[in-house]
Amino acid sequence: MHNDKISGSKPAPPHCPSCAQAMRLARKTRRFNGLPDLYIFECRTCDISHTEEGTLPSEPKIKTEIGPWYLDELGNPTRQIKGRD
Repeated sequence: MHNDKISGSKPAPPHCPSCAQAMRLARKTRRFNGLPDLYIFECRTCDISHTEEGTLPSEPKIKTEIGPWYLDELGNPTRQIKGRD
């Protein structure tokens, strides 16, 4: 499943510069390396297309608290992960 909160949000549909009607979303192209998705809008009446970038994806906020170093039962230095949200 796709989660818009992770990948960013789609832009509002632009208006056609020729007939001023709202353009429809024709295609969404997913990108990688942290780049925002591309959205291609079309006006079928005027045969005009418009490409726009979505907003940048938000970084997931994961809180992990790591405790101090201690020796485990085999004498290896290790840390305890106290909690995740």
